[in-house]
Amino acid sequence: MAKGDGSIIKLGRDHWRVRVDYGKDPLTGKRQVVSKTIHGTKADARRLRDKLRAEKESGIRPNAGKITLSEFIVDWANSRRTVGKASERTITGEQRALRHVEKHLGSCRIADITPQMIERAYALIREEGKIGGTTLNKIHTSLKNVFRKAHDYGLIMRNPCDHVEAPQRDKAERKSLTKEEFSRLASRLSEAERATYEALSEKEAKQFERGNTFGRSFIRGIAPISCVQVVRIAAATGMRRGEILGLTWGAVDLQRKSISVRQSLSADGELKKPKTQAGIRTISMGESSVQSLLQWKARQAAELRKFGVVQTDDTPVCCSNVGGFLNGSNFEHWWKKFRIANGFPDLKLHELRHTQATLLVGEGTDIKTVQDRLGHSSASTTLDWYSHAMPENDLAAAQHIDNLFDEESQSVITKFEERKSA
Repeated sequence: MAKGDGSIIKLGRDHWRVRVDYGKDPLTGKRQVVSKTIHGTKADARRLRDKLRAEKESGIRPNAGKITLSEFIVDWANSRRTVGKASERTITGEQRALRHVEKHLGSCRIADITPQMIERAYALIREEGKIGGTTLNKIHTSLKNVFRKAHDYGLIMRNPCDHVEAPQRDKAERKSLTKEEFSRLASRLSEAERATYEALSEKEAKQFERGNTFGRSFIRGIAPISCVQVVRIAAATGMRRGEILGLTWGAVDLQRKSISVRQSLSADGELKKPKTQAGIRTISMGESSVQSLLQWKARQAAELRKFGVVQTDDTPVCCSNVGGFLNGSNFEHWWKKFRIANGFPDLKLHELRHTQATLLVGEGTDIKTVQDRLGHSSASTTLDWYSHAMPENDLAAAQHIDNLFDEESQSVITKFEERKSA
């Protein structure tokens, strides 16, 4: 047998040591040998040797049998950080979610984990009842990526998750406001807009009296107006929170009454491009939204000049008190106070996106237009999410057909009456 094909050494009765030589490590220069013992017949030992040889020929690393799932998840996460395609918050969240699986499989060697073991772990997680189907589906996606990386590294011959059916997602409950609730919210926003402008004017009048108009490092009162604008834009366009917080004046065309979505502000404060090509889009605005932004743009420019900041195309539309991008946590703090004070305690900002889509579909706007405004990759996604808003349209269509029947019936009656009278 050639060197590297493996050896079988008898240690005792029905006790064998199987060794396969991987050669020298190119980095350390040390010889790498995989050695395992087995109790059984010599035929059993030969099968183990053949298995180890097959793994070697498939590119499996010699230390593959020692790495546990928990150990490799750390390596996988660090690899994600190095590539830089995911934020630290995303990576940390994935690791936290994978702990549900690690509780059952974390100490297992990654090369030993089978599809059946994964399915059993999912069943145990479901029995615990701490997470839903949608979260478990996301965990499955992350776990599949972990094993894919392990395969890329030569630690396993195949991805066990490829043979595990993805857990079914929970049916999403997409809440939206009724027409009456939306109108009430719009009224409260207009009141809040006036109130925040007045509060800023009062503060600045006092600063003027003190001779403290210019030379400051910030102006308290800019951020509250920006927060109102975030909600107005969300309600008017259906944009996502990150898209609004990342919006700059260069992407707003007030003459053409449109907003171009080109970037998004992440929870970590990073500007990122939309995840899909469909997310890059241009959204039209109504006249009231344009007038609100015209007023705010002029006022913002005047206030920023007081502490030496010049408004440009790169200036955030919804800015902080120092003229930078508005912090998402600060916005959420304002938004919570606003909701409670105005009778919308449970309203999430993202539900304004659902509200826009539901109202537009319900009013008969074609699906393609709604799809483009939301930035969905396909019309089927829009239909899946918002088809519930179409019953009124269906009823109107049925009535339209019924009217045609009535017209035809009336025509037949008229012709019959004419022949009878003749």
